[in-house]
Amino acid sequence: MEEQNNNLKSEISELKELAEKNIKLSEDVLELSKKINGFVIWQRIFGIIKILIIIVPIILGIMYLPSLLSDVLDTYKELLGIGDAVNNGLTNLDNLPPNIKEYLK
Repeated sequence: MEEQNNNLKSEISELKELAEKNIKLSEDVLELSKKINGFVIWQRIFGIIKILIIIVPIILGIMYLPSLLSDVLDTYKELLGIGDAVNNGLTNLDNLPPNIKEYLK
């Protein structure tokens, strides 16, 4: 009987040790999972920031570049003096050589 009590006490002490180890390991896993969760949240935030860094300039370029480029091209045409020549050339075909007039007919 006494031997059975000793076996029972040793099993109970082993179970207590195993339960304490299990609790310790569970706490470690919980701590690691909190760190991983924080890492994943920051990765999502930086992923969104990366996408915004790429998309925002594209959208702004689509909105503002056509007007800026038209101003620059108008200034460039004025400097070269080709703006009026191209427009007049298309409306006034009398300035063309005769052989080119034949092909345009």
